[in-house]
Amino acid sequence: MKTISYFFVLVFLTSCLGDIEIYRNNLQSDIEIYIVKEGQLTLYDADVDLNSLKLESQPWVKSSEIELYDWSSHTFFLNTEKVKSKYSSRHFVVVSAEKRLFAGVFFPLYMSSFPQLPSISPEDGLFYPNNVIHFGQLGHQFTGNPDGLTEFKKALISADLLREGIKVELTRVKKKNQTTIEYTFQVTNIDKENIYVLDPDKMGASRFHYVTNGAWFSKDNTYYFPNQINYTAFEKVQDSWYFKLNPGEKMTRNVELSNFPSIPAGKVKCSFSFPGSNMKSGKWKKSDGRIWIGDYFIEKELEME
Repeated sequence: MKTISYFFVLVFLTSCLGDIEIYRNNLQSDIEIYIVKEGQLTLYDADVDLNSLKLESQPWVKSSEIELYDWSSHTFFLNTEKVKSKYSSRHFVVVSAEKRLFAGVFFPLYMSSFPQLPSISPEDGLFYPNNVIHFGQLGHQFTGNPDGLTEFKKALISADLLREGIKVELTRVKKKNQTTIEYTFQVTNIDKENIYVLDPDKMGASRFHYVTNGAWFSKDNTYYFPNQINYTAFEKVQDSWYFKLNPGEKMTRNVELSNFPSIPAGKVKCSFSFPGSNMKSGKWKKSDGRIWIGDYFIEKELEME
């Protein structure tokens, strides 16, 4: 009798373990990227019926090839390289558990206009290494409230791929003289691992302004840009130019920018694009964290000091 009871207990426990495993599998949401078959969309299409699109049979990016997604830069970090150039002007669809989340376009650099959908630069290795897929935020899909729990974000959480990345704030702008300003920004690591970011104090303002135009501003429908940005070109980012941000840590920097034709007083609308790094494929991963890749754009009203 005891033997029979033990047998039924064993069957029951095995069944429970099987149910738990099924639950775990259902909880996971595999994310993949498919290429749209040609002849269905034009480069500037914005209103896309996702479910009517015919996709290639095999994913361009498999779920097993994705290591993480940085929400602060809208960037996939991969464990393999992907050729993008052959898909120039083509479209793609991001899929989760067979559900189509959104479409995007491989938007060529030579186009003078802006993409109407999330975009991937098809120029291999020019701005981003080949094991990184960055979605340009010039389209309409990732504007608005970036912290909202969209279907895409929910799918990333379910797949355990979501990383929050960094937060960048423009905190101050000061007039140094008739042609020069000093702008202050702060970078905070809101992720759960160490993140390496470019540090203008370590690389120098002129090299920093090679990868970003710095701050610019507007007032009363007039825009103020430097006539010329003094920069120092370089081919490779040195390891010594990074600042390692531990989770929760902040980096605050003051940077000078010259050659403004004029500088307004009072309240101004300031803009700033914090640059990520570019390096060869595979180099984004560190033994104790990762290098931040992408572009973080800010607009804020500040008082010109």
